[in-house]
Amino acid sequence: MVYHPPRQAIALLIIEPNQQPSSSGFTQGAIAPNDTQHIHQQITQLASALAKAGWQVDQFVGKIGNGEGNQLANHWMTVQHSPNHCKIYLDTPDVAQFVQQFCKFALQEGRNYPLIHTWNGLAGQVGLQLKQSENIQWIHSHWQYDKLWSQEGLEIARQTSGYPSAYVAWEIWRHADEIIGLTANDESTSRNFQSSLFEKLRHLSNVEAKCELGYSASDAVILWVAPSPRSTNQGIQQVDRWLEVAIHLNQLSTTNPHRFRRHQWVWLPDTLNLVDDAAAIRSAIQRKIAQLKLHDVYWSVPCASEGFERYYRAANVCVLANWNEPFADKALQAIAQGCPVIASQLGGARFAVIPEETGIRVATNTPAVWAEAIAQVLQGEQWVQRLQQYAAGRWHPTLGWAIVAAHLSEIYRRLLAQTISQVPLWQSQKPYSILLPQPATVVNLTDFKQKVETLYHSPPPPVTVPLLTAESVS
Repeated sequence: MVYHPPRQAIALLIIEPNQQPSSSGFTQGAIAPNDTQHIHQQITQLASALAKAGWQVDQFVGKIGNGEGNQLANHWMTVQHSPNHCKIYLDTPDVAQFVQQFCKFALQEGRNYPLIHTWNGLAGQVGLQLKQSENIQWIHSHWQYDKLWSQEGLEIARQTSGYPSAYVAWEIWRHADEIIGLTANDESTSRNFQSSLFEKLRHLSNVEAKCELGYSASDAVILWVAPSPRSTNQGIQQVDRWLEVAIHLNQLSTTNPHRFRRHQWVWLPDTLNLVDDAAAIRSAIQRKIAQLKLHDVYWSVPCASEGFERYYRAANVCVLANWNEPFADKALQAIAQGCPVIASQLGGARFAVIPEETGIRVATNTPAVWAEAIAQVLQGEQWVQRLQQYAAGRWHPTLGWAIVAAHLSEIYRRLLAQTISQVPLWQSQKPYSILLPQPATVVNLTDFKQKVETLYHSPPPPVTVPLLTAESVS
């Protein structure tokens, strides 16, 4: 019987004020209606992609302000979008009561939210209170449509952003475990997983990358990312496992031919960075192939010093052979280059591998099942072509959200894991930049941080998150 781990519940929060026009003519704390609708659409698309990636996603849509005559005041209404994605609508008079109702919902529904993700200023205030009272990991995304962070523009920013003051905005920045900067600028990419070299390679086609590495355009380049061994001897033992899969794939290709002439296996030795380690694996592969008389298995073992980025671009499929891959780094690197990933149903990589959008999940750890998954990718499925088009800069909206969900899943998992292990597995970058598949405003939070520090020379007293009331910004 295959064990499937239970889904971890996460909470996405976006909260708006009930419409109350201010004396200046602005709607207090409001964003333009078109922008609000656009944000809700984006969060719903992302929540759906996160649910497909393996999370239980509870999307809280809140209103804060005068709840008189509102049947939802201090109560909630749940709408199920899919088995693993629901929306919870909740109205309360103020932030403090929203926090109470949020905790009451979690208790009554048996939800445990070790991680919450807030998506605007008012939701950030909820995150700030929960961070102070609960043991949670908190991520905040900054949806700021007004870039006027000069001193004279702070009042306008206060009225249009959902933050009661620049000080509260700064407290959210300071206490959140991570700030996500959302951008649709193609030149702004994820810092960890899409380096400048990756951006350069995005203009290199799969065939061109193959030619640069000495392969033929008609070759199927298969990356085999071996598990992280504790020693060279353990790495050599993995050769037998790989050869079993290679033999099964050759048999499948004989009965069900695909468009490639031959298979070119590239063994990526993962953490074996020494030249001697790679040489030992090469020697072991040569010896075993000679013993088995496998003349139709083509392979190479690049040195880690070469860098693997170009191999990801040239590959037709990337196989994460580690049944318990702890994190999704390699999967994200491959996906960013348009390379489908095959990974186990267990382990961290499953969150990056969204079935038939970014790859295939293998349910059982047998050579035959791994080979069948590779053969499916090599058949040139339509979703494989979409993934390659994404890497070439021709964005497919649905696939784009799958990529965003993969990046967020990696952050979520590392933050959750370090909560348990007490080992730092994620270094906050504030902001961490993620590319969206639809237009969004670029947020310059670093500039905002510098301006706030200039305006507030002396440290203020400990923060008490205010209710939805006007504040001066002197």
